[in-house]
Amino acid sequence: MWFKELLIIIVLILGFAAAIYIVYQMYSFVRCGCGKYGPFVSSYGKLKKDILDEARSILKQSKKTLKVTDLGCGSGALLLPLAKEFPQHEFIGWEWDIVPLTMGKIKAFFLGTKNIKFIKHNYMTVSHKDMDLIMCYILKVTGEPLGKKLAGEIKDSAIVISEMFPLGHLEEIKQVQSSLGGVSEKFFVYKKPTKEQTKKESTAKSVKTPKRKTTKSTEKGSTEKKKTSKSTKKVAKTTKAAK
Repeated sequence: MWFKELLIIIVLILGFAAAIYIVYQMYSFVRCGCGKYGPFVSSYGKLKKDILDEARSILKQSKKTLKVTDLGCGSGALLLPLAKEFPQHEFIGWEWDIVPLTMGKIKAFFLGTKNIKFIKHNYMTVSHKDMDLIMCYILKVTGEPLGKKLAGEIKDSAIVISEMFPLGHLEEIKQVQSSLGGVSEKFFVYKKPTKEQTKKESTAKSVKTPKRKTTKSTEKGSTEKKKTSKSTKKVAKTTKAAK
């Protein structure tokens, strides 16, 4: 009998927690400008594992201290395991939402990781020029401006890993196929674009730029001019004939 009661209590607690989480996600989405910055969704599953493996391979190869950052780090699902495994490297998490950020700080405290910092700030307003490895999990709408920002400021040796969503302006090194909850997904690995690539992009944009359409008023004006010139010629002919 007590087992059934305990089961009911657990189900009610889980249901209540799920309801709070849904309400929080809706509130978070509205507060962030309806998608300008993504609401808190933690990385998980095979996709998370594959991204961590990619980051590990970079961190293992380096003999010097690397600076690693996660833009929109949430509660530190990617940063915390790496910070624990690689105490010789420095880790910084940027997050606009205080709730997941506080969760990350609490987890870091209990893990005893002293080489990680969580900062509440808009990562689009700070420079990432000193970073060696940049990870991000952003919405599609943010991919273009973030890619442009990073392309203009990161160092040549820096690597950028974007979970699920592509970034513009950067030079793609590879796409890695993975999965999330049984659904096929991938992440993207980038580096700073070369000057030639930047030139190609700007040339392609200038070619694609449509020619200015002639407005109706301009067309009207040219038609009226033609009519005026014709009537002037007729008057001239009549004058000659009269002479």
